[in-house]
Amino acid sequence: MTEVPTSSLGKAEIDQLLERHDQSDAAAAAAFFSFESPQSFIAARDADGTVTPLIGFWPLPVRGNDLLEAIEGIDENGERLVANYQNAFPELTGAIRAFGSELEPMESESLGWLLAACSLTLGMQDEDVARALGPVSSLVKVDTVVVEHDGRYVLDSRRLLRSVMSYRIGAVPNHALARSVFESLGDYAANAVRRLLRDWKADVVVCAGDLFARNRFIADRTRLGLVQPGLRVLFPAVADEA
Repeated sequence: MTEVPTSSLGKAEIDQLLERHDQSDAAAAAAFFSFESPQSFIAARDADGTVTPLIGFWPLPVRGNDLLEAIEGIDENGERLVANYQNAFPELTGAIRAFGSELEPMESESLGWLLAACSLTLGMQDEDVARALGPVSSLVKVDTVVVEHDGRYVLDSRRLLRSVMSYRIGAVPNHALARSVFESLGDYAANAVRRLLRDWKADVVVCAGDLFARNRFIADRTRLGLVQPGLRVLFPAVADEA
């Protein structure tokens, strides 16, 4: 099985968080979620400091038309979903297809790009963002499916986007969907770490990266999912103080 590529930023932030809590020599289960880094992942960190990423994110095209084609290519449901989405939101679909048309074809597995793609497919406005940060009812569960791709395990970002688009067709408000994406990613991080802990002995759990530091919804949901006796879970300072 090919390992998920890791960035030096991810390893450095995991090591720094452990050092801050005097756990430099600890074996750790780690979740690294970053908007800025090119990779986010779930990983095992050995006591000698070796970080082995185990689950990454499916690389998504950065051109809007290619992005919709990637969703269509999942299966027959993907093709049907995009057609229904286009019928429901013809102007927004046109804007998506035009997005990045001047760029060369490329892909990114960045979690930052996945969140930006969610915003793009929702047509998020400033007022939607403001409402997503406040009290929100009627949250939904967005798909966070792990699959094997090119010899490694990844969260299938295409299916997450398809799920968001499906809920949007079903008239779930943008602000509720945006918040649901954050909370679903927090649930995913907690579930993935718990599965890792069933198969691998760790002294501590590390949740590192700017998304855990700056996005309280992802951090709080992950924290809630990892509450269990005897399990120490470390978050970045900003999340600790939230």
